Amino acid sequence: IAAVGHANEVPRLEWHDSVESDLTEQIPSSMVETYDETSSSLRSADGDAEYRVVYTPLHGVGGEHVVRQLNVAGYPSVTPVPQQHEPDGNFPTVSFPNPEEPGALDLAKALAAEGAELVVANDPDADRLAAAVPVDGEFRTLSGNQIGLLLADYVLSNTTVDAPLVVNSIVSSPMLGTIAEAYGARWEQTLTGFKWIWNAALDLEDEATYVFGFEEALGYSIGPYVRDKDGIATLVVFVDMAAQLAAEGSSVLGHWYELASRHGLWVSTQKSVVRPGTEGADEIRAAMDLVEASPPTDIDGIAVAGVTDFSVGADERPRWLPATSLVELSLGAQGRVLVRPSGTEPKLKIYVDLRADVGERDAAGLERELLGRATEVAAATARYLGFD
Repeated sequence: IAAVGHANEVPRLEWHDSVESDLTEQIPSSMVETYDETSSSLRSADGDAEYRVVYTPLHGVGGEHVVRQLNVAGYPSVTPVPQQHEPDGNFPTVSFPNPEEPGALDLAKALAAEGAELVVANDPDADRLAAAVPVDGEFRTLSGNQIGLLLADYVLSNTTVDAPLVVNSIVSSPMLGTIAEAYGARWEQTLTGFKWIWNAALDLEDEATYVFGFEEALGYSIGPYVRDKDGIATLVVFVDMAAQLAAEGSSVLGHWYELASRHGLWVSTQKSVVRPGTEGADEIRAAMDLVEASPPTDIDGIAVAGVTDFSVGADERPRWLPATSLVELSLGAQGRVLVRPSGTEPKLKIYVDLRADVGERDAAGLERELLGRATEVAAATARYLGFD
């Protein structure tokens, strides 16, 4: 490494020189055509020429491909956000080019307010999908769990395979298990990272057929063709679902509350405790030691019904759930709390998933109430771990 020298001293080729050299191989157009064909085979509905969609690739590479696929799918009324449609590595219109970040979809939402029914977005490398839907005159960004669960229900309701398999990461919503059970599908959970989702899919291919998988961080995959998260194919299927719901007199959010009435309303929230440096790493390790050795008996008044320490017992789990620093605190029928250190940042991450039956209550009001409760549970967990 020392012999190479500093990174800014390494000779670099200009782009046009690299293209003309044997160091670069251009992907043939046939590969794009094959991808388009396989993506089209995942669809279960015809397009709706009247359905109006706003799309942004957030200055990334998805723009040309998404608009083409939507047009071919029967959606001529897709409107790209002009300021963000062309690739630009400086990302001039956003503070950070991540569709999860507050404000990232502001331009798309403003454009959609002129008459669109849906906002869809990719991250710059187009492997993730975000969406926003109209609510009371504004566009509300859906969570990764909401998108994943809506897609799971849609895919399972249209699949023709005999033994469908759906998979999500362990930090994603457990509601997927309830939806899978309703369709007679198999559900598996894995460690975070799409490689683990596909490890499960490949290991189980003699027993079940993978039809859908997702991570709460906006990663989704439909069918067996792309063995990673795929923001383009899933975007087209999501638009299909939304357009079909609209044609039936429903909406994306209305269908979400319908699923909640059927399966119970699940909400999810996260809390990150940032502790940089060596001292911070010691604090995070001490917090994990505490929850592993002496887990709480209740969290903010909710009894802890069970504890699973994923740092042990890997021999009794499938290979897509190996040993890892993660503790699950079961809250019984009310949900769960997960605690783990971030694998890439100086953070302790707390995930809270709470559940309640809708019954005769207003689902939207119950959702707001339950989200507030989940925030309180996350804060109480942080306090238990020694973080104010």
